[in-house]
Amino acid sequence: MLNQNQKRLKNKALKIDIGLVICTIIIPIAMKILKIDFNITIVPLFIILFIFFYYLNFKVHQFYLENVKNNLNQRNNIKKINNLKKSKHRKLKIFKIFAYSAILLFVGIILYIVGNKLNSVLSNLCNIFKIPEQLVGCSLGIITSIPELITFFEAQKEYNRKEDKELGVIEATNNLLTSNILNLFVIQTISIMIFISNLL
Repeated sequence: MLNQNQKRLKNKALKIDIGLVICTIIIPIAMKILKIDFNITIVPLFIILFIFFYYLNFKVHQFYLENVKNNLNQRNNIKKINNLKKSKHRKLKIFKIFAYSAILLFVGIILYIVGNKLNSVLSNLCNIFKIPEQLVGCSLGIITSIPELITFFEAQKEYNRKEDKELGVIEATNNLLTSNILNLFVIQTISIMIFISNLL
């Protein structure tokens, strides 16, 4: 709405994507209301839901966005081919891929360590100041989502500048859905497995 892309949301694939995003928001809320615990019995269900959401997303994009993506990809491929012809530094590109992978791994380890420390600090704060854990959890969720939200808007602005507004909306909704299903189904499943293994 901020980037005035409402007309592009009429596409059925994007409508289905937004519907799936809403489902990923409703599922944990419903689990909280119904007092369903995030335990080992929920893991197979989350894996099935992840596969189902991913498959549905892939199929609707293939069915409803094939022509749009083909036209846009053809333009992008021509640009990429021209850029590859111009570039003489392929070894440098391979080095960059390895360097970025190493940085990503390093940042992942740091985030894991910081996350564990943050968990202890927040638990202590909740106990000392008698703040409900749900309130702290929601606040932390909003704070940690701000960088992703900024990236979401900036990506759309970038496509708007290049006049590939359709592709911007497709990428934005796809990023949002992928982020939600990974956070809810994959990361939550891994967290449950780690928690259970620590108990054993």
